[in-house]
Amino acid sequence: MAATVAKTRHDAGSAAALSPDRLALILWLGFVVASLFLHRDAIANLAFSDPDNAMRLAQVRDLVGGQNWFDTAQYRTNPGGGGGPTHWSRFIDAPIVVLIDLFSLFVDPQTAERWVLAIYPPLLALPLLLVFSRILQILGDRPFVFIGLAIAATTISYLHHFAPLNIDHHNWQVLLSVILLWLALRPASFANGLWSALAASIYVEISLEGFPFLGLFWALFVFDWLRDPAKASRLRGFSAGMILLPALWSLPFRGAAYLSTVFCDSFSLPYLLATAAAGAVFLIALTAPPRWTASLGQRVSIVGAAGIVFAAGFVLTGTACLAGPFGELEPLVRTYWYEPILEGRPLWEQVPARRAAYILTTVIGLGAALWAWLRARGRPEAENWGRLGLMILFGAIMAVLVIRSLAVAHAYMIPAFAALALAFWRWGDAGSSIWRRLTGTLFLLLSIPTIAMALGFNLSLLKAGSATAAASGSNPVCLSQGRPALAGEPPALLFASINIAPTLLVSTPHSVVTTGHHRNHATINRVVSAFLAPPAAARLLVSEGGAQYLVFCENDIAPLAAARPHGLAAHLLHRQPVDWLEPQPRLSSGSFHVYRIVASAKQSPRLERNPSFH
Repeated sequence: MAATVAKTRHDAGSAAALSPDRLALILWLGFVVASLFLHRDAIANLAFSDPDNAMRLAQVRDLVGGQNWFDTAQYRTNPGGGGGPTHWSRFIDAPIVVLIDLFSLFVDPQTAERWVLAIYPPLLALPLLLVFSRILQILGDRPFVFIGLAIAATTISYLHHFAPLNIDHHNWQVLLSVILLWLALRPASFANGLWSALAASIYVEISLEGFPFLGLFWALFVFDWLRDPAKASRLRGFSAGMILLPALWSLPFRGAAYLSTVFCDSFSLPYLLATAAAGAVFLIALTAPPRWTASLGQRVSIVGAAGIVFAAGFVLTGTACLAGPFGELEPLVRTYWYEPILEGRPLWEQVPARRAAYILTTVIGLGAALWAWLRARGRPEAENWGRLGLMILFGAIMAVLVIRSLAVAHAYMIPAFAALALAFWRWGDAGSSIWRRLTGTLFLLLSIPTIAMALGFNLSLLKAGSATAAASGSNPVCLSQGRPALAGEPPALLFASINIAPTLLVSTPHSVVTTGHHRNHATINRVVSAFLAPPAAARLLVSEGGAQYLVFCENDIAPLAAARPHGLAAHLLHRQPVDWLEPQPRLSSGSFHVYRIVASAKQSPRLERNPSFH
């Protein structure tokens, strides 16, 4: 008997020793090991899954090589036209550069870079899981927290942004979104409002995609204040932060000139002024005598005034931005480059398998959130479950409109999935019947997002058949086998198909006419026009600026070939001869093709080796 009691106490002590943060650390280590193993070939070959990751590396290499901190242009893009402008933040570059410099103290710079590319993205998953730990502890008991952490550490819809080589800003966006969620569930204090403003400021400086979430949390704090004036402190802190923090945070990463310039694709003057003006309206009202905000009508009028001031500030300084961040795109660029980027398109434009995976998982998540909120009524955490439900609904709507937001939507659903999984586990465990336990286990598995996504994906393929399966699979990575033979040629200007251009910048010493980044829309238009035009008409567009090679991946130009059967892309895809292009079999491999441009219209500009290639 004494031994049994001692064992029970030992087990209880061991369970207590495993704190949520320790479990988060263990799960994170498992994620790191698994992701490094699964991506070992990609790390070895520097095979990026997305062109933006390659482009980020080019930016980092140029910064390490001495390019000005505030100059984010890529000078090996359109070198004859002064380089390719970007709208990216140095905040994302900074930790990568610091880690490369640190690792370079122990190994050669190239090895240091490869280590950072492999390790840095998974490192960011640790703070993500620690923040999830705090969110879950606010909403439920210990088993709920542990199940929630296990689900958070295995949900691929956002964790793929934390896999090795994913050095672009999407992982930071997920992390900041979850931090904002955590702060919104904490007490409605001035400090939490101010911290929320800082997190939102970092988010929008990284990407304008954070602007809707800034608006969401501001609206949430306003709604809390409208219902209960006693919660004014958090709104006061957030509004005070919105007056200065976005501008102050931008200064070290963008420079002073950025604050007075209109860029419709980043959080520049119109957005800064509008948010500061609205913040000032709220701050004045919330620091005024209480009689100014005593009634609901008075508080609603203040919200209306802040909205009017925001709109006026934006319109007066950013009229051109009313057309949106992509308002300057030419029709061809919009049709053949922007719209085919499915991650930026709505749910109904996705392939059927992706739609099914999203719909099944999201419906389960929304249902779980509603069930958890109803179940929590009458308990202290009920209000936070209601607040979480609103944010989950907003995230789901955002993901319907822009599928890339799916990562944040599913991150917000983690507590709801955890509540559902725990309920199924307890239900199955409470019965003695094997069938009840099996049923409980099956339903528990369905409440795990990764399994639900896989089920939705595969059910769609079974229904639609092999044609859909082929269409829904990702295109093969064209340059995935390390350094291409083209890298051994003297530096030249490449007329490259758009999606492979960033990979060519980091794997060869060459320059490219354009990359797929919207500020380069004029050169994107030129590349698209050339591939669509008949070979004779395309010649001048291709050789303009002294391009010496035309290079492409088959899957990159296939849509252009389908759109114009008599265009240059169709000729190249069907191996039809073009009299001013000379095939280079030695430099080509698989679906990657290299042609030398003969009798170019102009001499190539002298191109030096650049730090963004080594």
